[in-house]
Amino acid sequence: MKKISPDNGTTYIDAADALKQWPLDDLAQYMDDETRESVNMDIAPCTDLEFLTEYLKRAAADLVIG
Repeated sequence: MKKISPDNGTTYIDAADALKQWPLDDLAQYMDDETRESVNMDIAPCTDLEFLTEYLKRAAADLVIG
């Protein structure tokens, strides 16, 4: 599973902590479009945490913010 970095790759946090800092819509701006759409088609409707966790399982790279 890939990780989430809130500071351009310096440190990493889990999906639950990321969602405490940013809404999923903000995180989606940093996601790979194809992977994000695939997750949406396969598991929506779901919680934001379920969505982000599944995205990280499928992503080819870490979700780096900043």
